[in-house]
Amino acid sequence: MLDKKIWILYFGRLDDEKWFWLILDVLKKFVKENWEIPFSFYVFWKWKYVQELLNLSSKHNCIHFFGRQSLETISRYKENCQFCLMPSIFLETFWLTALNSLAMWIPVVWFAKWWLKQFVSPKYSIEKATGSTDSERLYNKLNDLIWQIYNWELDVDKERKKALTLSDKYSVQRRVDSAKEIFGKPKRILLISDFKSRLGGIETYVYDAADILSQNGYEVKIYWIKIPKWKIWQLIKYFWLFFAMRNFVDAIRLSRVVRKFKPKAIRYHSTLRRLWWLPILALWSHKSKKFMMYHDLWYFHPFPKSVLQENMVKTPFTFKNFVSSYPSKNPIKKLAICFKYLSICLLKKQLKKTIDLHLLPSDFVTKITSNSYKIDTKKVQTFSHFIQK
Repeated sequence: MLDKKIWILYFGRLDDEKWFWLILDVLKKFVKENWEIPFSFYVFWKWKYVQELLNLSSKHNCIHFFGRQSLETISRYKENCQFCLMPSIFLETFWLTALNSLAMWIPVVWFAKWWLKQFVSPKYSIEKATGSTDSERLYNKLNDLIWQIYNWELDVDKERKKALTLSDKYSVQRRVDSAKEIFGKPKRILLISDFKSRLGGIETYVYDAADILSQNGYEVKIYWIKIPKWKIWQLIKYFWLFFAMRNFVDAIRLSRVVRKFKPKAIRYHSTLRRLWWLPILALWSHKSKKFMMYHDLWYFHPFPKSVLQENMVKTPFTFKNFVSSYPSKNPIKKLAICFKYLSICLLKKQLKKTIDLHLLPSDFVTKITSNSYKIDTKKVQTFSHFIQK
């Protein structure tokens, strides 16, 4: 039995798009090759692969599953964790989980691609590891890192300090300074978003942004979109244009909120995936400065979770480019793509007409946004996320 304990962390959805199936494959491979898993694996969150993970944990006491927990709870384990696995199959605009891991002094092990490459040290990148498949490469990379630790070839404390350094430029204070540059002196700010909960990275970000701005003298109000019941929402969500019709209601509600609150600045968030164009049109004459915070590629691609490379987002935003970016023989999906294109066309017109500054979480999205909607580059600015506390 080895005399050292290796702890590896994972916190995020247990589903396909996060590539959690790959982690399960590697865990099974460790069992098959070694009869035991040579590290303790701590998993937080839930979703599709919960039952499969529970089955593994019932047979191997080195696997610990805690379900959905707060960052505060997860951070209690940070002192003992040497690595964090950060899987993701699609091109995310900002890896907030990776940033939160680095802020807890825990290096990230995964593919050093796209925006994630600034969060993954070459030492922890798996694409150059030996193996003919991603499963083999991750297995060999973890084996190599564990071997280095047991043979005193990897200074864990030094690596943890490097991880923290990588997260320094995303500190809350830096975000406060950036916000002051954009919004100016303290004033009333209306934030518009979707789910009224700390459901995930985007939703939690809006809560945190409101708290931080309030703590720095701004008077902040959040307007939440009312979402239909889940089954109804899933149906509506697939037929984009139908849902756009509902926004007469939100346009009226939002107009009333603005007249009463009288904000000096309005910042739209991910709610545009549900808010659409009518409420934006309803506020175009209001004299407040208007900002748009993009969080993903939803505004440029039919199914953003299928985007694996930047060149899969075709610009400029035309019907031909939009449809060809997701080839499908499914007539229902084709119809949904056409509906979404029409709705985004309406949205695009309002964004160009009313938004004073377009805020992007990553540099590469800046180019996509400007090229897609033909927006003046002076009105497009990177405004990355910040460490969640």
